[in-house]
Amino acid sequence: RVVVVRPAPVYVAPAPVALWAGAAGPIGFVLVACVLAVVRPDIIERQGWVSWPSSMALGGAVGIPMIATFLWLGGCYAVFALGALRPAAVSSVAVIGYLVTASGDVLLAFPTDAPGSPASWHGWLHLVGVIVATAGTLVVAAGLLHATGGRGVWRPLRPAVAVLVVAALAGLGLGFDEGWAKVVYVVGITLPAAVVPWCLHRHLEGASTLT
Repeated sequence: RVVVVRPAPVYVAPAPVALWAGAAGPIGFVLVACVLAVVRPDIIERQGWVSWPSSMALGGAVGIPMIATFLWLGGCYAVFALGALRPAAVSSVAVIGYLVTASGDVLLAFPTDAPGSPASWHGWLHLVGVIVATAGTLVVAAGLLHATGGRGVWRPLRPAVAVLVVAALAGLGLGFDEGWAKVVYVVGITLPAAVVPWCLHRHLEGASTLT
């Protein structure tokens, strides 16, 4: 009789920067977008919340902070996916989803077209970014739920995904016509991502005690 002894898995703790980039990205994005809406009320008055936060990237030099924030979000997601989620081997599908979302956020950094202005190449890229980022976010949610079942330390993932799905439906259904729906869409598909690093942190803590 041959007894096969499997080696215990080796868990390598990710660098704190990589782990918490997954939370710093979405939280920082929403905070900056809200602050810009406060300091640039003229844009909100002219275009309403339907164009937020993309409208914050318009206006030349004054739009650079919002452009940088889109790039910040995409960069944080890529760092988290490659530096924390992939080494943890929780879900390869979620890693791919994060990278897709990050690429969509980079496309969102191309300024949108102002209402009433003719379509431009960068406006089309921005629109593609909305679709890609939304699809990637849903892939992340599906991958993590399938891999973890939303059980144990991953239980907070369940309400986070529920918020994400409601926000996506509200945004895709009404987000381009109703300001409140656009705000729900942006905040609802972004902030829930901050739950994932916390769940992963607890997951890795539990795994390290088994080694």
